Amino acid sequence: MSLISALWNFAVEQLGLELDADPTHGVPRVHEVKHEHEPWPPELIERFLHEARPSLRWAVKLALYTGQRRSDLVKMRWSHFDGDFIEVRQHKTGALVSIPCHKELRAELESMPRVADTILVGERGAALTGSSLSVMVRRQLREMGVDGYAIHGLRKNAAVALADAGCSPMEIAAITGHKTLGMVQHYSKRRDQRLHARSAQERNEIITVANPLITKIICPAARNRA
Repeated sequence: MSLISALWNFAVEQLGLELDADPTHGVPRVHEVKHEHEPWPPELIERFLHEARPSLRWAVKLALYTGQRRSDLVKMRWSHFDGDFIEVRQHKTGALVSIPCHKELRAELESMPRVADTILVGERGAALTGSSLSVMVRRQLREMGVDGYAIHGLRKNAAVALADAGCSPMEIAAITGHKTLGMVQHYSKRRDQRLHARSAQERNEIITVANPLITKIICPAARNRA
């Protein structure tokens, strides 16, 4: 059902076909098991930004530096950007979120052509829907030979980057607009686990250097070389 809706929107908005209203509108969705959207690996982001056309690069950067859902990315208007902050009223929560622009995003926005009221547009210059944006990004990924990633995964990339920068759950939520801190704390815990693991391994390296016998006990290869 979702695929039909996305293709219908794409045909209208990107191909300019004159179709009736979306036939799936109002049809109850069959319950589906939700799959977790994975954050994109850094090398995939770099490759996408290098290979994708400008409109899709702008969408990815907007997602990375604002942490918003696809339905909110396509709603962002130039009038919501004052050179310092960008605002959006989230579709899911109804909350108005004011996001300070990262310097990389600010530079990108200042260099982008303003061809419509919305910041993101399709190939014909028309506004997008969240579904059509997803289709366009997924199509580009498949052209690159990549499956298993969606634009929503970049919301996680944004939250993880903020957590890795040392932001508190409240600070992350102020950017992403999460209503509860449960999911946000997940990213902070991931950061804390990595920090604790690094600290533990650094101590382990120090003690094994100070006492070679420990190295021989815990590392058979070192013991065999001795």
